[in-house]
Amino acid sequence: MNRELNACGFSSETIAAEYETDAALAEWPGSDRTFPPEGHYFHAAFRAENEQRALDYAAAQQRTKETQP
Repeated sequence: MNRELNACGFSSETIAAEYETDAALAEWPGSDRTFPPEGHYFHAAFRAENEQRALDYAAAQQRTKETQP
């Protein structure tokens, strides 16, 4: 797995997914701290963000294994 991570351990894919999640939440008219109902685009964006974070985590773990003696 060759996934480029920045100094904080995040890939550009994860950062883009975070922006999508933020944008979807901003679209929710009840953004006075109420959570959008299931089926709102926010939930798909949030799932995608979590998938990207999991891939980042796996890449970091793999890199750690490769660099340990």
